[in-house]
Amino acid sequence: MAIPFLVIHYSSKEVWGSFVSILLFTLFALQIINWGNKEYLLREFSKYPSKINQNFSENMITRLPLVVCFSIVGFVIFPIYFGFWIMIWIIGRYFNHSVESLILYQKKFKSSLVIEFMSFALFGLFFFFLRSKVDVYLLLIIYSSYQFIKGFLYFVLFKKYLSFQKLIFNIGYFKVSFSFFLLSILGFLGSKIDVCITDYFGNKTITAEYQIINSLLVFTMSITSFIYAPFTKMIYRNNDDVMHKSKKTLTFLGLIIVPASLLVIYLILKYYLKTNFSIVFYLIAFIYVYPSYLFCLDIVNLFKQHKEKIVVLFLFIGVVLTAVLSSLFLYLDYGIIGVLLGSAIAQLTILILFKLTNKYVL
Repeated sequence: MAIPFLVIHYSSKEVWGSFVSILLFTLFALQIINWGNKEYLLREFSKYPSKINQNFSENMITRLPLVVCFSIVGFVIFPIYFGFWIMIWIIGRYFNHSVESLILYQKKFKSSLVIEFMSFALFGLFFFFLRSKVDVYLLLIIYSSYQFIKGFLYFVLFKKYLSFQKLIFNIGYFKVSFSFFLLSILGFLGSKIDVCITDYFGNKTITAEYQIINSLLVFTMSITSFIYAPFTKMIYRNNDDVMHKSKKTLTFLGLIIVPASLLVIYLILKYYLKTNFSIVFYLIAFIYVYPSYLFCLDIVNLFKQHKEKIVVLFLFIGVVLTAVLSSLFLYLDYGIIGVLLGSAIAQLTILILFKLTNKYVL
């Protein structure tokens, strides 16, 4: 979250805007490499606690060929010297994402915070000494090194769960986890398709600004997962009353968290990015963010009942709506507000679909 601000402050919006293209490629590649492993493994860990090592080890080795494939693609799409550091970035994130399910299941949140702090401190140290020389390539080197160090530390933390005797390539994994993969890729597209559209149609300055706005808003949305993540195992195992009470709690917390977060975003945009938006922008931002507090547990409930296909359908509808409406509003010269409006309408549509399903189907 802090990295775009550091780059813009010490370098320029144009440098960060140019870096966004590499960022989007890598994020997309990692969504495919992950192949829904976090959600799939969480369910498997809950169902078969005695097979955690086996499932974790099989999952890591099975997804490894995807790391190789996208590393090669990075060399093809970008210059060779860019491709090497993109490969380092991908490997680091592969380690990181591979253990996400273990962090949640084993509740290693304190250890995770230590790793995040240590790795970011190293990034900050290197960036501080090289800040006057930062261009896109140097930023890629520093950022990729940061991602690799962080991923390596996470891997060391959970290395005891890796069993070399159980490093078996399981081609069937791609089929049984396909619905989770679709959910992951659609979730990514749902939150980043507007950034991709802005990157394609807009200039680097607008892209840099909107990528930061998007990251801040998506982070506010993701607070929901931070709230219920420690209780994921309990939610999967408990009854409907617990789910209902949890939904009411998140609905209430959202009414506090979202306005407070939008106030912080307002201050960041005004005093740091020197960008001012009308009250309409923040109303649209609220409509974009708040629905996630209302339907996130509906998604968990559908996972619990093995109805991932419903979630896939609704998220797909959201992605299509976002792509069409955001492109249309940007074409009609509504700028950043138009792009955000397209995303907000899509979020409202998803909310309505989930609530109707919860009422009439479940």
